Amino acid sequence: MRRELPWLWKVLESRRLLWLLGLTFALIVTFQYIELPYAISSIFSYTKIPISRNSTSLIGNSTSAMAPSFSQSENDPGGDDEEVEVDQIFDNTGNATAPAVSPTIATLPSSLPTLKENATAPAAGAAPAASADAPASLPGFNSSVKENATAPVASANTPAALPGLNPSPVKENVTAPVANAKAPAALPVLNPPRVKENVTIPTTSQVPKRSSTKTDVVPSVRFVPDVKENSKMPNFGVMSISEMSKKLQQNRITHNHRAKKPKWVTKPDLELLKAKYEIENAPIDDKDPLLYAPLYRNVSMFKRSYELMEKMLKVYVYKEGSRPIMHSPILRGIYASEGWFMKIIETSNNKFVTKDPAKAHLFYLPFSSRMLEVTLYVQDSHSHHNLIQYLKDYIDFIATKYPFWNRTSGADHFLAACHDWAPSETRKHMAKSIRALCNSDVKEGFVFGKDTSLPETFVRDPKKPLSNIGGKSASQRPILAFFAGKPDHGYLRPILLSYWGNNKDPDLKIFGKLPRTKGNKNYLQFMKTSKYCICAKGFEVNSPRVVEAIFYDCVPVIVSDNFVPPFFEVLNWESFAIFIPEKDIPDLKKILMSIPDRRYKQMQMRVKKVQKHFLWHVNPQKYDMFHMILHSVWFNRVFQISV
Repeated sequence: MRRELPWLWKVLESRRLLWLLGLTFALIVTFQYIELPYAISSIFSYTKIPISRNSTSLIGNSTSAMAPSFSQSENDPGGDDEEVEVDQIFDNTGNATAPAVSPTIATLPSSLPTLKENATAPAAGAAPAASADAPASLPGFNSSVKENATAPVASANTPAALPGLNPSPVKENVTAPVANAKAPAALPVLNPPRVKENVTIPTTSQVPKRSSTKTDVVPSVRFVPDVKENSKMPNFGVMSISEMSKKLQQNRITHNHRAKKPKWVTKPDLELLKAKYEIENAPIDDKDPLLYAPLYRNVSMFKRSYELMEKMLKVYVYKEGSRPIMHSPILRGIYASEGWFMKIIETSNNKFVTKDPAKAHLFYLPFSSRMLEVTLYVQDSHSHHNLIQYLKDYIDFIATKYPFWNRTSGADHFLAACHDWAPSETRKHMAKSIRALCNSDVKEGFVFGKDTSLPETFVRDPKKPLSNIGGKSASQRPILAFFAGKPDHGYLRPILLSYWGNNKDPDLKIFGKLPRTKGNKNYLQFMKTSKYCICAKGFEVNSPRVVEAIFYDCVPVIVSDNFVPPFFEVLNWESFAIFIPEKDIPDLKKILMSIPDRRYKQMQMRVKKVQKHFLWHVNPQKYDMFHMILHSVWFNRVFQISV
């Protein structure tokens, strides 16, 4: 018996072990049978593939990197507000009605894509355009691609960014060179703007049908994203206009204590110090018939500063640099500001320009940010390295050839750039220079007291930049507010259109892309007959609508958080414009209706008076756009001089 027990024990243990192994195997088979098909299907499910649509971020904190959109020919008024054929917008009595969409654009696809978080818009076309409200091409509002939309991300095995190129002369409607080899590798996405996941563009089946009656108004937008009322804006901090004013004053004070002194003092430095003293102690003079005091922060200081600028300012313009990036002004389209300034200041008889750099108070870097992008950007590369390197090489060249840059580390040098990418392209190697930027975004590194906001102007005819100026009087403006623009440019417009588009309110004419007529008559007529013109941001904070509203005597309503308005150093913007935080879009009408009629008429009158500061003249005139840009640069340099 004693001999049998060990053997029996071994048999029992073996059976138990086999039973455990069998049970384990059965559990594994059961688990695979239940879970594996789902796992496999989930891996290949299209719902799991993220589609990014936001601009990727480039160099530095919160710097948007945008693949360019693509330009049309100069004669085609492209851009954000290009219009297409329409039967009628204004009836025989002159009253505004919603335009009937022509059959050529009325056909919709059976379904439209859902705007998911971080979805990327594909780039298309042959030549990059870019910028601002509509990264459109030279002439118009409407481009073929979304504003600042990023092109498809380059594959991982692509080589590094190309070095700077030696560009050849390019015409205004030039197309961008396409790389022969693989595109440069894309930079990683850094903190892209957040987009509400439930922001969708409705399909035709989702759009509610309305019974056809005589009172129905045909919407002029094709379809706008259906955004729920609880949609949230990106989680960015917002700096109000009053906070910007405080920051401007703080930076002026702190700069006086921390400003780096030049390596040696020159006569122009001493002249700037004298001018600073005279401006700070300017006698009170608020009776000038050309300067309406409420428009300015301090009209006496502005007047004295402007007088001293006319009397003593000298600018040295570098002759170095090859075309088309250098010395090639673009005079039409939404990049016209940098081009007109360049053209005027490089005119041979310009009284502010000196050929003797020893007499110069300021040094101008004559490059076009638009032509830099057109000439050097490698399509679909997502890389701005070669553009930045080109500017760095140029700075290194003039710093080696001349002593002026090194004397102040570039603090007495300035640039005027209207392309969206200019902040990121100039932030590092031109950090101490005075930057006049259309994309004047607090979150993009705009420095109050040093940088200045460059007005973004849309010039349709360079020979007649003032054509169609003006609008109806305050009493002849039946429309409360007007906006028209591509509905898919950025996160803000879908929300604006979801609340107020498609004729949801008869007092607000809020459209997507307006139908087109010859000479953009529809767009201009709406601006000329509206009390308020909504200036809603696209992918970037700047928009040509701000200057357009002033151009057509319409009170600007700026809906763009952290946007520093033009000539902020001297103009009191709150005296003639309305600033509405993006989060208050649902209360847009309530806010506008709460403004007394007397207050509106006062603001419209002030818009007319401030208009002279936002006009381009073939032959520059006192207080016009050219002089105001130059004054802002001069004013900032005067108040940051230290010896």
